[in-house]
Amino acid sequence: MSTQKKSLSELSSDLEKRYLVSEPKEIPGEDTISLLDRITLEMPVALAFHRVLEECDETPLVDLGAMEGMGRVFVKDEGQRMGMKAFKVLGGTYALHRLEIRGELHEGDTVTTFTDGNHGAGLAYAAREAGYKAVIFVPKVMVKSRRERIEAQGAEVIEVDGDYDTTVAEVMRVAKENGWVLVGDTSWEGYEQVPRDITTAYSTIFSEALRQMKEEHGLEPTHVILQVGVGSFAAGGMAYCLYEQVPPPRFICVEPTDADCIYENVRVGGDGTLACQGKTESVSAGLNCGIPAYKTAWPILRDYCSAYVALGDGWPISAVRELYKHGVIAGESGCCGFAVLMAAREDNKLREDLKLTDQSVVLVVNTEAATDPDLFNEIIGQEVVVSNGS
Repeated sequence: MSTQKKSLSELSSDLEKRYLVSEPKEIPGEDTISLLDRITLEMPVALAFHRVLEECDETPLVDLGAMEGMGRVFVKDEGQRMGMKAFKVLGGTYALHRLEIRGELHEGDTVTTFTDGNHGAGLAYAAREAGYKAVIFVPKVMVKSRRERIEAQGAEVIEVDGDYDTTVAEVMRVAKENGWVLVGDTSWEGYEQVPRDITTAYSTIFSEALRQMKEEHGLEPTHVILQVGVGSFAAGGMAYCLYEQVPPPRFICVEPTDADCIYENVRVGGDGTLACQGKTESVSAGLNCGIPAYKTAWPILRDYCSAYVALGDGWPISAVRELYKHGVIAGESGCCGFAVLMAAREDNKLREDLKLTDQSVVLVVNTEAATDPDLFNEIIGQEVVVSNGS
């Protein structure tokens, strides 16, 4: 993995940015309408489940105040979710619950998945709490600290010699051979229900955030910026905002330039099955996915995003530092929504094309805390996070 060979200064110098602008479709595709209907129907069920889930307290909404030329900025800090340093535990817990309800998961079963880190840790937590064995497949290049987070939840971790998408293919094969229950957050033909449950679960974040913005500040977002790996998080957030807010905010999705699968499909008019052109080796490890969740996320992103942004590694590194000054501990994937604002602050054309003004109200989500403590401390320049438990 090339990011491990590059120095921090080399990573920081990668300030590439590219973007496409769009207008949400007045008449979305039939696949989008069907997907939104299913997610919207389930959102209250997911929210009710999370409200009674032990330790699932609301995460903070941090008011960063005004950012010149871009209005007021709020950060929903999912790095504080259930002690797991990331939002994905919401998906893992809800997915297992729904599998149990449907009679597809039974005592003594083994659950399995593929992960760049956070989804695997979230599923391992959920499996431990519910009494199931978990086997989590990870790319061999995953940093030690992220593997240890998964193992700390009692899961068995199996390394795959390849990238995230190679890992997906391997776990599909092994799960079928062993009769394990696959709990994946990306989708393909014939595998849609579980990733749709996970997408639906992420709507809880936005239910909390929009209520917090309204009750604590009397505001609604004009812009919501969403990280994209396979797209499940973004699709869940967009589905909730489309349901709750009329007119809806402008949605901007952001990916690494080296893992820009949504951007690439939009650029060439693809159907959501095309792989990115990069090597999926960006510093934002949690977003290093080569192919979208084309059955359970892609249609929503295709039809409702106003812009598709891809950023080089230097932008999230700068965003980690900037958010730390505001008291937010953000990982290199967690900060990417805010990184868009940093790029726009220095690029008038980008800011104009994103329709950001001094009157804007922007919601971003810190989707993870410092899940790679060594890298975080190097970025900050001091030992702030001393272990995975800090």
